[in-house]
Amino acid sequence: MNTPTIRQRIAYDLGRELPRELHEWVIHDLVGHGAVERYLVRFLVPFIPFFALWLWLFPAPMPIRILTVLMMLAPLVIFFLAPLSYVWRRFRMVQHGLDPEWINHNKIRESDRVKYQMQYGHR
Repeated sequence: MNTPTIRQRIAYDLGRELPRELHEWVIHDLVGHGAVERYLVRFLVPFIPFFALWLWLFPAPMPIRILTVLMMLAPLVIFFLAPLSYVWRRFRMVQHGLDPEWINHNKIRESDRVKYQMQYGHR
């Protein structure tokens, strides 16, 4: 599998499309093991300077500063980043001309879930 150069990787992280020969890598990046974690890291890294500045300049004891950063991070991750992960990864698949249904390939099919519940009951 071809991997992008540093320049291509930065452009990709900023939203650009990669060449066709790197589409296998794009599929692995958006669908493979750890895709959601990579998505979260890419969106949280730009906030680090803001939070560092907040910790440095906010006039309060350090535990209060840390708790305020956590109070800003929790809603960002819970209500924004995590729910939009699926939407963003589907968009990136479409942007590269790939089938967006690949995002669903790891999900359990409804028929398999019903079969499991019929055999083992609700757990």
